Amino acid sequence: MFTRITLAAVAAALLLASGSAMAPAMAQDSIKARKDGFESTKKAMAEIKDLLSGDKVAPVGAVAQRVGAFAGQLPTLFPAGSDKGDTKAKSEIWANFGDFSEKAKNFETAAKALEATAATGDKAATAKQFAALGGACKACHERYRAD
Repeated sequence: MFTRITLAAVAAALLLASGSAMAPAMAQDSIKARKDGFESTKKAMAEIKDLLSGDKVAPVGAVAQRVGAFAGQLPTLFPAGSDKGDTKAKSEIWANFGDFSEKAKNFETAAKALEATAATGDKAATAKQFAALGGACKACHERYRAD
């Protein structure tokens, strides 16, 4: 009986220790995923700007869809513990996670609106919605991104 209890305690301790060892690696994976996503979003925003500087409005929708897909993932890319390491994320994200998540949702909503507006072919309306998307992006950066 004592042996079973001892073995169970050792197994539980090993599981806890391995989970603790995995946490920093998982946090670093989250940091890499969000950095990759932000870099892709930056390129997408430049692509949209280039499309709008010409007469190509319809392709903006597909690019906006990519931005929206990333925006929808944002809150999941900031798990507890991912504030350490090579990141520009401010600690305020985790202190105000509800507000951060709301700003991410606003960014996603603006991207979906841009996708829908681009489908109409109206360049002026698409440009206006692109500006709104930029504003939603900036709103989060102003509060939650260290420069």
